[in-house]
Amino acid sequence: MADKKRIVKIAETLNRILNFKELKTQDLRVKLITELERLFTLARSMAETAENREEWAKICAYIAQTIKSLADSYDEVRFNEQMKELEQLIEQAKKRAGTPKTGTPVS
Repeated sequence: MADKKRIVKIAETLNRILNFKELKTQDLRVKLITELERLFTLARSMAETAENREEWAKICAYIAQTIKSLADSYDEVRFNEQMKELEQLIEQAKKRAGTPKTGTPVS
């Protein structure tokens, strides 16, 4: 149940980030980085406890890469591409959250 609450918070934070459109560039960068840091913290908590930890760790790494990219410069086209990719990664992870792993049991 805790994973579902964290996933909802992750989705809400991502939606908030995607709605920052009308801000001046520097204000936008600061706000985006702040929200991405919040998203990173939530994703990291999923990476520590969720069944699909590797997937959430990958999401954390992608968020960190996006933060670095924003800190270096703000390229709106590149950022939008990164947000689309992040959104897809999170959707995939949400679908697999709590899904039993398949594979051959180790004896």
